[in-house]
Parts: sequence; C-alpha cells; structure tokens
Amino acid sequence: MSHQVMHCVLLISLTLWQTFIVSGKIIDLSHKHGPTTFMVPGFNHYKRSNVTVTNRGNVRIEAGDYSSAEHGGTHLDAPVHFSENGVALDDLPIENTIADGVMIDVADEASRNIEYKVPLSKVQEWERKNGDIPQEAAVIFNFGWHKRFHDKKLYVNTESNDWKDLKFPSVSEEVGMYLYEKRNIKIIGTDTMSPDPPNSGNPIHVRYLPNNKLIVENLNATDLLPPKNFRFHAAPVRYVGASGAQVRAYAIIYETQRSGSNAIYLKWSLVLISAFIRVF
Repeated sequence: MSHQVMHCVLLISLTLWQTFIVSGKIIDLSHKHGPTTFMVPGFNHYKRSNVTVTNRGNVRIEAGDYSSAEHGGTHLDAPVHFSENGVALDDLPIENTIADGVMIDVADEASRNIEYKVPLSKVQEWERKNGDIPQEAAVIFNFGWHKRFHDKKLYVNTESNDWKDLKFPSVSEEVGMYLYEKRNIKIIGTDTMSPDPPNSGNPIHVRYLPNNKLIVENLNATDLLPPKNFRFHAAPVRYVGASGAQVRAYAIIYETQRSGSNAIYLKWSLVLISAFIRVF
C-alpha cells in the first residue's frame, strides 16, 4: 500500500476518533452570583457599583466595579484558606481544578434527614457498582440541596448568621479520610454549604486544604451528573493572595460508551492504525 493511501486512512481513522471522543454535553454546575446569593454567614454579598454607560458614536459601552466575599455562592476553597503557608489562588496550578468526575447520589437519604452524614458504606456501595473511584478524581456529592439554595431557611435551617444554628447534610469524616487516603482524590465537591458537618471542626477542610486538595461548595444541578465518565472543571480567577473565589463550575459528559456505528468505526480505526505502525 502506498504512503498516500496510508496517510488517507490514518486521517480518516483519527477523524473518527476525534468525532467519537469529543461528542458529549456540558452541564453548568454554578448558581448565579448576585446581591442575594447565599454567602458563608457573616460575609459580604456581591455588590456592583460605579456603573457607567457611555456612547461613542453608535457604540454603547457599559462598565462598573464589583466586590464580593471570597466564600459564598458556588466557590472554590484554596489551600491558604486553612493553611498559613498554603497556596493562594494566584499560584494555584490550573490542572488542580480539573479532574475526572464521580458523582455519588445521596439525595434520597438527605431528603429524610437534614443532618445526614454520608457513611463509608454508601461509598463502598458506589464502588461495587462502578469500580474503584479513580486516583486524583473529583468526587461530587449530590444531596439534592441545590434545589433549596435560594431559600436560606431551607438551605441551612436558619435565617440567622449564628453558626450553631446551621443544619445541612454532609460528608462524614470517615468518608473524607477514605477518599483522601485510599483514593487520593484531587477535589471534593458538594451542593451544600460545606462537605464538613456544621460545628464539627471541619476535619475535611483541615486534612485536604493544607495538602493541596481542593474543595468546591454550593454546586448546582449535581443531580444531572452521571455516576462517572465526566470531566469536572472549577477554575477561579487568579486573585492575588485570595483564599477562595466564585467559579463557573461545569462538567463535560463524554459519550464514550455508545455501542452504535461510531464505536465500531473507532474500534476498526484503532486496529488499522496499529497495523500500519507495525508494517511501516
């Protein structure tokens, strides 16, 4: 076979590979961030000010200032949040904010117990069905709590800013340590205020952040995620010295398990590529 033919076949095969791999959909996992968005109790809400509108010729130009506390809305905790010498957002490697995703659904249990703590048995059940949680994954817990986000009383069980009154479902310390020690996950995320139980001493924060593991809180639409086979993204702006910031979290769900014609073409294209490598 001529090199020209081989080149054409390789191009076709790679095209089929690309078409197969990039097919998928994006799930937006962030809440809107505005003046009434839920913030960590006691911290300032988003504010937009000094808005100016000018007209230059037929062009309308609008600009303004904004401010917001670091910890509120859909946001990421940087290592410095719980470690004096930890990494701040401006030095956080972008690759640390991206990981293969896993979703553990505990919405049913949480709906029956506002103080539900995910037990290790629930994670082990997930692994029996789906295989071990991959190393350096992003593990997202769906409590179904994002649907309560816009009602503070429903979300944290109180209208006050008194931390002792807070109630919401969370991840047990045992599960947090299992994911850290046995699965070496990169990111833990929840659709609640925190993965840690209220007034618990924040054991997950204390273990994860000083060791450059990230936490993403107040996620949205986590119930739309599959148990696995998605890519999680939660990159913040590189604010200098910041201990956290709002993120536009999202997931890309890759359709890599289709059994239709694309999968067949992909299989045979890889066979052809392998054969050409051996021959030429």
